Amino acid sequence: MVAYLENQILIIADHASNYLPKEKNNLGLPKSVLNQHIAFDVGVKELSLDLSNRLKCRVIQGKYSRLLIDLNRDLDDPTIIPEIVDRKIIPGNIGLQKCEVRLRVKKIYNKYHNEIARIIRNEKVNIILSLHSFNPIFKNKKRLLEFGILSNEDKNLSSIIINQLRLQKINVGDNKPYKGNLIGDSMYRHGLSNKLPHVLIEVRNDLLSNATKIKRVSRLLHKTIVKSLEKLAS
Repeated sequence: MVAYLENQILIIADHASNYLPKEKNNLGLPKSVLNQHIAFDVGVKELSLDLSNRLKCRVIQGKYSRLLIDLNRDLDDPTIIPEIVDRKIIPGNIGLQKCEVRLRVKKIYNKYHNEIARIIRNEKVNIILSLHSFNPIFKNKKRLLEFGILSNEDKNLSSIIINQLRLQKINVGDNKPYKGNLIGDSMYRHGLSNKLPHVLIEVRNDLLSNATKIKRVSRLLHKTIVKSLEKLAS
């Protein structure tokens, strides 16, 4: 990476954690639910740490479950504190008082995004990589996609990464299985608004189900990102 030094890359993982403070009583949900995709992106915490070590770059991880507040949403998005997810009602989010909403925004949401903004500003970050994972089954059907590369109107880096993955015979989706053009999400806020090259990478979470698989995906992404950044700089 000639033009993009390793220490100028920042990895973010909005949904890395399924942690809920004890006083939240699991938001009224069975404890088993907190180990599922509904609560966090399975495998992303470990993947983001391994990939940041390979790239020798900074990583910032969300420290709370997305059920408490979704860090990858705009503050005006009605789903930022979800009352229902995947047809499951979240009892602890029903009828919240405004003071509780403000507290979650201040202590979790603002703290996370302010830290990202500080690092971008002080450490001259010029590439942002966002890592997420998705379920292998959707509506009782197996998703054949292994990776999804999500993008907004700035598709420069995402297009290169898609091409690089396809050269390696990887089944990759372009803005699949989700769209990447959500106004006010993390890539909009920190990438597009700052005019920094950025990409959101989704990994099918059965590819992250143990340490061996996580390292395999990390090696693949490291190789792909390095080559992609070289092409971006050329």
